[in-house]
Amino acid sequence: MRLERLAFVDDDPDIREIVRFALAEIGGFEVRCWRDGAAFLKDAGGAWVPQMVLIDLSMPGLSGAELIAAMRRHPSLAAVPVLVLSGAVDAARAVEGREGVVGHIAKPFDPLHLADAVRAAWSPAERDA
Repeated sequence: MRLERLAFVDDDPDIREIVRFALAEIGGFEVRCWRDGAAFLKDAGGAWVPQMVLIDLSMPGLSGAELIAAMRRHPSLAAVPVLVLSGAVDAARAVEGREGVVGHIAKPFDPLHLADAVRAAWSPAERDA
């Protein structure tokens, strides 16, 4: 199955716009962004379910780790892979491989190569075709 729909959750509006541009305009993905985990959980999983969610770990309110745990309890989001996009590299490595986390990308990142990094994280046999 080809990766097409991505969700991104980050409290920084500038990072959200850079990621949206890098993934939608450069990478060709359908991307929807949220400012926090609570808003994402409220909106996602209805008519539009992302194939992968990119999450910042350091957010006020619901942290990225707490959001991942909440996704695993959500009927529509429980099996959706997560890619951590965070400046907290040690924390990202700590959650990698657990709870459906398929990898991490450190901030700062290169916007021109972000889509390639996302595709590489998705890849394992194109997520089971």
